[in-house]
Amino acid sequence: MNAAPIIEESQVLLRIGLPVVVSGVLNLSMQFVDTVMTGHAGPNELAAVASASALFHQIFCLGIGVMVALTPIVAQLEGSGNIRKISPSVRQGIWISMLLALLSMLVLPHMDHLLRWMDYEPDVVRITDGYLEAVIWGLPAAYVFLAIRHSLDGLGITRPCMYLTLLGLCVNIIGNYTLIFGNFGFPKMGAVGAGWTTAIAHWVILIGALLYLQSSQKTKTIRFLSRFDWPIWSYWQEILRVGIPTGLSFGAEVCMFTVIALMMGKFGVVALAAHQISINVAGLAFMIPLGISAAISQRVGNAVGQKNWQEVRFRGWLGVGVCVGIMTMTASILILFPHAISGLYTSDPAVTELTIQILWMAALFQLSDGLQVSTMSALRGLKDTRIPLLTNLLSYWPVGMGLAYLFGFVWEWGAISVWGGLIAGLSVAAVLHSLRFHLLSRGSHQLVSLPIRP
Repeated sequence: MNAAPIIEESQVLLRIGLPVVVSGVLNLSMQFVDTVMTGHAGPNELAAVASASALFHQIFCLGIGVMVALTPIVAQLEGSGNIRKISPSVRQGIWISMLLALLSMLVLPHMDHLLRWMDYEPDVVRITDGYLEAVIWGLPAAYVFLAIRHSLDGLGITRPCMYLTLLGLCVNIIGNYTLIFGNFGFPKMGAVGAGWTTAIAHWVILIGALLYLQSSQKTKTIRFLSRFDWPIWSYWQEILRVGIPTGLSFGAEVCMFTVIALMMGKFGVVALAAHQISINVAGLAFMIPLGISAAISQRVGNAVGQKNWQEVRFRGWLGVGVCVGIMTMTASILILFPHAISGLYTSDPAVTELTIQILWMAALFQLSDGLQVSTMSALRGLKDTRIPLLTNLLSYWPVGMGLAYLFGFVWEWGAISVWGGLIAGLSVAAVLHSLRFHLLSRGSHQLVSLPIRP
């Protein structure tokens, strides 16, 4: 077998995917910076930011899923040579992003009622409400940037957004230092200042993205923002048909992890702390397949546009292999060095002992998670998202959550067994996604795609 195509395609995957990996790590770094800096402002400030971030990302995650639809849409248009339809697709995506921003801005300020219902301390609720009322003013910029970013991903242009995210992190650090603690003559705002800083960072990132679109030679022929378009329903149908199931899939996964955390809390403080450490490590490692999966979606979508089904299969399965290979390496690190990893987070003997055991489970989790996210991204490259949504709902809830509850609370196998349910759910999703991609990528199935008028 000729290894040259494998090496060449692997290089393309890494060239597209690694900047997305770095962007993901930088986004996590923004959350880390908010946590550390507000922690120095007081325990209530820290608790408020933790609560507000959880509520914010639960809503924002749905929007991310909708905007991800632009990646395969743009990739297929480029692959088919239909370049003139890319810019109107992006402009319609921006309209949808602004609608999502408006809906989020209407919902988020009222999420404090949930905290009151859960009997949070009044001071924490008050600060959380202030943070959310500040951060929502950055949502229009955040959502429009998502539309631009995922459109650029569809063209395989990922490095500029990585640099813009780095710029956003710098703004976040400086802004937090200024507004949280009241430096440079500004008032001391605490956690609310972190909310305003996040909003400002989103606008800085968007302005940078718009400047890039106007000046870059790579995007000059596409002319993203060359004219104004009113909403066109045929474009909206295409984006929402692909995007809404993706957003719901993302939301279902976030909900599953939230409920798993609540389950672990029933086993006590030690179990919850060990779970938090392990899920943090797994989440950081997940940035790698998440970035590679964006490249898989682009490469598969491009091949679909060319109607080259042999290349669709090759690119899809090679991308899956790269993801699983990388996650095998990260799993090996978790198995070989659990003491060192746990020691970065805690010195408590009880937490350390349980964390080490959960990290061994997290190693298996890496393989299942890498396979399911890569195969789902390959399907997204085909613009196939509705059946994967049903697959995810089945795998995450009746299988994953059901087994987690059965293992942990009916059979009483302990906190570690809850992770067994999590792994089972992701494994079922991975197998079903793999089977579906195998069937659809043969090219004998006509994938439904709504026509887009010029």
